Amino acid sequence: MTLYRAVIPAIMLITLFSALPSPAHAACSDKKILAMSDEGKSVKAIAKACNMPTAKVRAVVDSDDGNEDATASAAAPAPLIKKLPSGAGLASCDCQGTVPYGDKAPELRCQSGVSIATPCAGYCPPRGVAPWRRVCS
Repeated sequence: MTLYRAVIPAIMLITLFSALPSPAHAACSDKKILAMSDEGKSVKAIAKACNMPTAKVRAVVDSDDGNEDATASAAAPAPLIKKLPSGAGLASCDCQGTVPYGDKAPELRCQSGVSIATPCAGYCPPRGVAPWRRVCS
């Protein structure tokens, strides 16, 4: 009889405590936490309302921010093609005939969109003109 007096209350206490939610179980789902965050509530306020540690709430909010960054980077347009900077040579020096030095011409490969004819060192035989090339302005 003494055994029953000790066992029955113990079983009742175990049943009672197992039916109550423990503080380790979160009262809020991730969706609810994110909704509260979108409403402008602070991490501390969400943690208090959900009876959760602030670190766990912050992890949920930060993981959602990471997902937004991933979708934003996936939707970003293709990277721009790098164009040549000012002073970059478009061709090697060559005897291509005469051209007025400083002559500007449109060039899509340059950042500025314009190229300039510049003289090069050297000498082109039969006519005696100097070689030249185009560089980005």
